[in-house]
Amino acid sequence: MKIIKNISFFIVISILIVLLANYLETDFLFKYLQNNIIGLLLTLLAIITATLGLIASKIQDILVKYPEFDFSPTIREMKMALLEQIILIAVSILCLIIQDSLKITFDLKEFICNTILVTVLIYTISILWDTGKSVFIIIDELQKLKNNTK
Repeated sequence: MKIIKNISFFIVISILIVLLANYLETDFLFKYLQNNIIGLLLTLLAIITATLGLIASKIQDILVKYPEFDFSPTIREMKMALLEQIILIAVSILCLIIQDSLKITFDLKEFICNTILVTVLIYTISILWDTGKSVFIIIDELQKLKNNTK
């Protein structure tokens, strides 16, 4: 349910951004996303994957000392973050193909495609934010464990 709420929120923000850009008569963001979103998403996927690797190694270290801890939900979320990134890349590719197609035409095509691309960007930044936060959560928890064992 949380994921639907987040996606809805990201779509609303994206619509507002697209409307604002249309009002200001600028297409800078849309041109940038059309030309760079796949590379940007792949770069962020690499960063997120490396960060998740760091988190996984810390989880392994914790499990060596405290084998009774259950990290199943954490591991499930890590897998979900990677799957979401792959889906966002696929959605972006599909959106760019539709946007560039001369055979697929409908009213508001540019508006809808731009909204989708901005939504993908915001969603990816959200995943990156959550992944970054998890590193600090692990650091805090390790500090607590260290302080409790003294």
